[in-house]
Amino acid sequence: MSEYTTQARPYAKAAFEVSQAESKQVEWSDALHLVEAIVSNDDFAAVIDNPAMGADAKGEILIDICGDKISAKQKNFIKTLSENNRLVLMPEIVVLFEAHRAEAENTVEATATSAYALSDAQVQSMTDALKKKLGREVNLTTEIDQSLIGGVVIRAGDLVIDGSTQAKIGSLTHAVSH
Repeated sequence: MSEYTTQARPYAKAAFEVSQAESKQVEWSDALHLVEAIVSNDDFAAVIDNPAMGADAKGEILIDICGDKISAKQKNFIKTLSENNRLVLMPEIVVLFEAHRAEAENTVEATATSAYALSDAQVQSMTDALKKKLGREVNLTTEIDQSLIGGVVIRAGDLVIDGSTQAKIGSLTHAVSH
């Protein structure tokens, strides 16, 4: 676990608790993703890294960029992050916030990576199988990685199911060489 993740945890939890109390998890998620995109931008990273600029000024610039796309409480959240020099934690805060949200909504984000595009029927079949295995609703996204040669690698939280041809060749090579 990275140091950033450890530092981000209380901020993500606080943001999630506020979003839950207001029943505005989607709005908070959208706002956090927006702030993360801005903070991750190379031009804004130069602002964050500028030692001549005070923490308050950095927060105000970020709030100005977000404009009316964020609420007053979300602006206060940004100010708190800025005052504590924690804007750099936004990517980890977003990941942890989304994990809290998925847990509360009894869902899990999963990714199916394959060498080729999957059919709708294949995606539905994988979604149903994961739902049955995990006992939760599954939001499955697909990715293409031609280096897999064939098969599928599914990642859902801590669960990894590697059914790729590349993995099978690797295990055969290992078995033959030992």
